[in-house]
Amino acid sequence: MYKVSEAADIIGVEKVDIFEKMITHKALLDPNITKQDGVTYFDDRGLEILKTLFHTTLEIGSDLQRETEESPKELKVNKPKTRQDKEYEILKKKIDILTNELNNLDRELNVKDELIGKYQFKMLEDLDSISKLQYSLLKKLERSVD
Repeated sequence: MYKVSEAADIIGVEKVDIFEKMITHKALLDPNITKQDGVTYFDDRGLEILKTLFHTTLEIGSDLQRETEESPKELKVNKPKTRQDKEYEILKKKIDILTNELNNLDRELNVKDELIGKYQFKMLEDLDSISKLQYSLLKKLERSVD
């Protein structure tokens, strides 16, 4: 569990920025937030979502900076974003977050599949050892009966 200040330090942003994301992406982040004694905590998934939210924001900002550096004479006039554009950007960010979550879950499943395979192999080895022990006990029992 990470406090807001810890999450801000990890991501490299201000606490205020974290709180803004908590407001704008409430439905996405709320399941990953717990409050204890007035302190807000993020779980691991919540921290990953925040990283993704800020990562896409930072990429957009650096792309805009590159555009203005490449053509300083041709400054583009930023037209105000419509409500539709803002909703589109939010949905695009949510899709990116969900895609990242699916990739993380897929990696987790692969690791678990490997562990299950190793466990099954170990179980087969143990069953083989048990059957060998049973066989030797049966032979000893037969010898003692004779």
